[in-house]
Amino acid sequence: MVLNSAPEREAYQPGFREILMKKTLLLIVVILAIALVALPFFGAYKTEEAFNGWIAEVNQAGTYELEWERYEKGWLSTNAVLKVGFKQPELTALFAASGEEFAIPLNVVLHHGPVLWRDGAGLGWFSGQIFLDKEQEIWIQNNLQVDGEEPFYLMRIFMNLVGNSSFNDRSLPFSISTADDTTIQVTAYAGEGKISRNGRLQYTGNLPQLSVVDESGKIAVDDMRIKIDSDFGKKVGRYVLPSSGEFSVSSISYNNEEGTGFSLQKLAAFSDMQINEEQTMANMVIKIGFGHVNFLGESVSDAALQFRFSNVGVEFLEHYLALIQRGYDSGENSAQLAMQSASLATTHLIPFGPELKIDALKFTTAEGKLNFAGRVAVAPEASQALSPFEILAYLSVDSSLLVDKPLAFRLMRQSTLRDLNAAQFEGGEQLTDDEKQAQADNQAQMTLDMLTVQGMLIDKGEQYSSEFHFKDGKAELNGQPVPLPF
Repeated sequence: MVLNSAPEREAYQPGFREILMKKTLLLIVVILAIALVALPFFGAYKTEEAFNGWIAEVNQAGTYELEWERYEKGWLSTNAVLKVGFKQPELTALFAASGEEFAIPLNVVLHHGPVLWRDGAGLGWFSGQIFLDKEQEIWIQNNLQVDGEEPFYLMRIFMNLVGNSSFNDRSLPFSISTADDTTIQVTAYAGEGKISRNGRLQYTGNLPQLSVVDESGKIAVDDMRIKIDSDFGKKVGRYVLPSSGEFSVSSISYNNEEGTGFSLQKLAAFSDMQINEEQTMANMVIKIGFGHVNFLGESVSDAALQFRFSNVGVEFLEHYLALIQRGYDSGENSAQLAMQSASLATTHLIPFGPELKIDALKFTTAEGKLNFAGRVAVAPEASQALSPFEILAYLSVDSSLLVDKPLAFRLMRQSTLRDLNAAQFEGGEQLTDDEKQAQADNQAQMTLDMLTVQGMLIDKGEQYSSEFHFKDGKAELNGQPVPLPF
């Protein structure tokens, strides 16, 4: 057909545009339909890839052993059973003797994206739940008093379209009573975490309360928390990776009918490992402390131990942790492992110039305070030394002590009492308790006075202090040179 006039052409244009628009819309609908059909298959692939990667990381760590008992991958969903085993010789031997396999089966039910209609509508590669299988739930219901009708343990997990995952898990509160009239009560546990597309795991968990009650008394643990931050994407070798962890308990207590007991407040532990950009050296910090402890009338507060390892060779750490894991798995002789570790130190540790520094070791009692700090470092040149005595030339040591006099006397007195008891046990002079107490008092003060006269302690009026330094093969105690036998 030929359009000769302008009016004819104008009359044709709207119909052409309408047809073109319809074809375009049809093409878009077809593309979306194909995407909705095909993308769930890609979601299934992403789901399996993510879980297999996580399982491989867990298995490589050496404590747990995870494997699929069943994995049924469909178009819109995956149904599987994941077996969680434990690489612990004691448990393996116990269950092997009974002819049973020690593994916990977990049901894994996942839905593929990108459009997720279950577990909360949204966009992502998968979402789903992980929970105990029916047999395990029946056993729990028959043996525990569980507070709730929902699954005893449940984890919800989700991966967005970028590849970042988030999850939360919880367990129901329960109690159990044993034949000897012991009752254990555990409140509901809850945790949440996330895993980045690059392999960084972050997780926090909280158990509000745990208690054990028997005829002798009650043990109570309140507000137990954990926090983990591990970057598996930057892992070096099998075991070494940048990571940090925190553990804290608000209080631990034990009380009985006699009124004697134990209490611990604000227990906290922290560790952190960082690796340099070249992935050759690691630095570690460890902190342990508590606010207050009371036991049998004795009280200690503001206790802390903080130390750090610097310039530690990553290869040494990798080999050392592998030795520990091998010894744990096989029950290998610890003396043999120690000899291998010493050999590793010469070749993989000393060349980096390692340093151990105690930033603080402190505590407070009714008698006063004690503070200690120290440092030990080895120069890299020590790796060329041919004997242990030659290494001393590259070794440096620093330490400082400050302690209140009443506390120093008590510590020395306790040490003296232990020596007197040991001597008496080995057939030495037999003394009454009063005689031992009096002798311990006299010897403790005499020892402190003697150390002061010898210059090993400095009398600062209300306190004793002491400083020691060793460098370039020379020692100095409280500013005075110390003769060495080498």
